[in-house]
Amino acid sequence: MQVEPSAQRRFTDLLRNGRYQITERELMEHLRMTYRTIKQREADPSTLTMAELLRVANLLDEHVEEVFSVVVREVLEAN
Repeated sequence: MQVEPSAQRRFTDLLRNGRYQITERELMEHLRMTYRTIKQREADPSTLTMAELLRVANLLDEHVEEVFSVVVREVLEAN
């Protein structure tokens, strides 16, 4: 049985281990978040807003559906 790629990734993996090497400053500027807020979203992705998810998808050049899928799966697994 083949597992979907999003099933293997977490939100923090999208930000930290994607196809691009993104600095903290670039994350902060593009996502319009402070360092502390980014860390909070990584720890608890259920707090991400739709606007933030859209900015993440844009920054990482990912389909928003893929980013959303990763976050929803992680949130569901945490509960």
